Amino acid sequence: MKLNMLKYTEIKKYLENKDCLLIPIGTCEQHGLHLPLCTDTIVAEKMCDEISERYGILVAPTVNYGVNLPLDNKIMTGTTGITYEILKDTLKSITMYWKNHGFKHFFAVSCHGDIFHIKAINDADSDIDVIETYEVEQKDLLEKQECTRHACESETSVMLYLYPELVDMNVAKDFDIPITTFMPYLEHKNDKPIEGYIGNVGYSTFATKEKGKVIYERMIKNLEDVVKMYINS
Repeated sequence: MKLNMLKYTEIKKYLENKDCLLIPIGTCEQHGLHLPLCTDTIVAEKMCDEISERYGILVAPTVNYGVNLPLDNKIMTGTTGITYEILKDTLKSITMYWKNHGFKHFFAVSCHGDIFHIKAINDADSDIDVIETYEVEQKDLLEKQECTRHACESETSVMLYLYPELVDMNVAKDFDIPITTFMPYLEHKNDKPIEGYIGNVGYSTFATKEKGKVIYERMIKNLEDVVKMYINS
């Protein structure tokens, strides 16, 4: 159920029984040679829609921009980010008005794990539960990684499961970099080009639809557990 597809009187009716709201948090961010810029957005929206169907919770309009690596904003064509302050203030503003109407709790669903992106969501409002969707166990599934990186074995697998028509495995390439070398980029302290960098970090070519199915099911269960904990409290 989409919040913005309802009349305000219908939302008043909803608030007689429920007081929570799902908020997909997307990005306009490059995902290597083989995935579209909307990758984070459409997976978050898919998860919110699925939980909405199961529990009758409204889904807010997607926040389509997030906090990206300065490197990607600088050199990756099409990638467009907003600052920590803008994301935080945007969420603070919209949740403030929703609270005035009777909403009490929000589930911010993000498939993007940038440090300052997640911090902005957390800092916006204490009544926001931040769900970092890829923070689920994957060591038993991935062949070349232990966790999600970027447009990697994990993310590409989920896209192959959900939206195979948007994945071009013919151009997928692997790219790895030591975490100690990449950390200044993750901390937004460096935006100088990296030799050989094509956007993704990790082993995209090892992705499969089968891995993606299991990873996605774990992501949905994690989100569902958070939602159920609030609903049943």
